Amino acid sequence: MTLFRTGVLLWSLICASQTCAEGPARIAVAANFKATLEALIDAFAQSDPASQSNYQLVSGSTGMLFAQISAGAPFDLFLAADSARPEQLHAQSRFSRHHPKVYARGRLALWIPNRDGPWEAIFTNFEGDLAIANPALAPYGAAASVLLSAPLFQQAPRRIQGNNVHQAYQFVETGNAQGALISLAQLIQAKVPPDQYYLPPQTQYPAITQKRILLSDHPAALALDQFLATPSAAKIIQQAGYHAALVQE
Repeated sequence: MTLFRTGVLLWSLICASQTCAEGPARIAVAANFKATLEALIDAFAQSDPASQSNYQLVSGSTGMLFAQISAGAPFDLFLAADSARPEQLHAQSRFSRHHPKVYARGRLALWIPNRDGPWEAIFTNFEGDLAIANPALAPYGAAASVLLSAPLFQQAPRRIQGNNVHQAYQFVETGNAQGALISLAQLIQAKVPPDQYYLPPQTQYPAITQKRILLSDHPAALALDQFLATPSAAKIIQQAGYHAALVQE
């Protein structure tokens, strides 16, 4: 029996014995990964259609979600955009007795939809505002800030900060910024043509290692956590623009 089927069976048996009294599992998910998690839940539901209604997603910056969890918000599973905050929750055993697990590794992309020359010219003479996520709240914003301190641009561009990568994307989408440093996965999800974005070398910014942590023993959360460790989930994660991590650290 595969791990995925085992997870479905686990959920079905526990749910049957407890009549799902807990209600839907509340999942806190970093803004960059929300669309991918929705696709993963859809795939999970193909084996157990009843499971799709058992999840309530709340997305935002990793820092904001961490603050809510630390203040006692009743989440059952946290998918962060970094490794530090899940590790902090594990270190404080009152939040979780479960070990954090790597589920994806992210990548930054520089999105400039209306560029009128080669990338070398853009780096030399970029005019306009560049949107990033708030470095204090969002790991992608922190990585973008490090990248901008390196010689990517000849002159540092003016920055606009959103609370998370989704807001940074919206700044460009609405014309309030001319470019953004955000998650590659967002651009793939939005079907942005590859000629509109540039992938900076990953050696120029800190690794974006994304970890998840169970915050309760909710049966639906346990089953989803197990599914995220399967090859089926890894394939979806890779297609979304991440490096998938099957090895749990």
